[in-house]
Amino acid sequence: MPYLKVICVGDAMIGADTFAAASEEILAASRVQCRQWLGSDKAELQRQRVLVERGGPGAVPVPGNVTDPGGDFDILLAHYAPVSAAMMDAFPKLQVIGIARGGVENVDLNAATERGILVFNVSGRNAHAVSDFAVGLMLAELRNIARSHQALHEGEWKKKFHSHPRQLEGKQVGIIGFGKIGTLVAQKLKGFEVKLVAYDPFATAEHFNSAAVQPLALLDLLSSSDIVTVHARLSEKTRALIGKEQLAAMKPGAILINTARAGLIDTLALIEALQTGQIAGAALDVFEDEPLPAASPLLKLDNVTLTSHLAGTTVVALERTPYLLCQNIQRFLAGRSEENLLNPQVAERLGDDHWRALLL
Repeated sequence: MPYLKVICVGDAMIGADTFAAASEEILAASRVQCRQWLGSDKAELQRQRVLVERGGPGAVPVPGNVTDPGGDFDILLAHYAPVSAAMMDAFPKLQVIGIARGGVENVDLNAATERGILVFNVSGRNAHAVSDFAVGLMLAELRNIARSHQALHEGEWKKKFHSHPRQLEGKQVGIIGFGKIGTLVAQKLKGFEVKLVAYDPFATAEHFNSAAVQPLALLDLLSSSDIVTVHARLSEKTRALIGKEQLAAMKPGAILINTARAGLIDTLALIEALQTGQIAGAALDVFEDEPLPAASPLLKLDNVTLTSHLAGTTVVALERTPYLLCQNIQRFLAGRSEENLLNPQVAERLGDDHWRALLL
């Protein structure tokens, strides 16, 4: 029987007890310890997340209640807690890090690889949640749903808005990033009778063909689409992927949707494009500073729909993610799959026997 020792680091979104339940059920962990990062303060968690995404896992010190005492754990499971080199060193026998999200900005992947630690994530864990939300933002912005709601709360029966109401039918929707989320957006839009195009330099021709979506170069997509929705990963190469030049290429009547990462769009350039009417509108769920500052110019615009980083957060998505993560780890240890393994070179370097020993 396996004797896996697991340390579970929870936060305000996914508690340590949920990780513990998943590790006991899926990994048959024999020893599980729970520690909590930042308690239950979701606002503080959001602030710390932004710092980590900007500066890396070393930008935020992990409190002593997480790393002290360390221990001889085999596996560390976490959600948003920063897993820096220093944190890894607090657990010197660590062999696997599992992160219950698609992005792993909160893990020092190079440090893990140098130490021979495997890193797993959960790609597409909230793909349905985010794709639903993206389609909802399109409708909200096209039909002034949120603005009408706000006007009624202010006692106004409003019929005229900055943006004229439009319907999805007949529009071209351009999808930037055609992975799991982008593909689901395309599937969910087909009933609206729209034309679908996408930009993703990593997607195969077979994937575009099977989805019945036309691939386009980025500027071609921007210049021809009525709606542009962003679902790319944030990296140094994709930061400010949509800047002044790209916004200038968009149609004057176009709207821009972002449920991915704020850094994919040059915020100042977007604000200028919205202020001048260079594009008709935008709907944003992510921001460079979160919570959105009260002085943000975005709050003064009447051609933008704003939500508080809600797209990926549903009860189902959060509750099932630790189980999906543990399933990824278990499949690897059983020799069946390397899905969602982010540093396979470590597995190759140490060999199958090393990892199978964890189950003995």
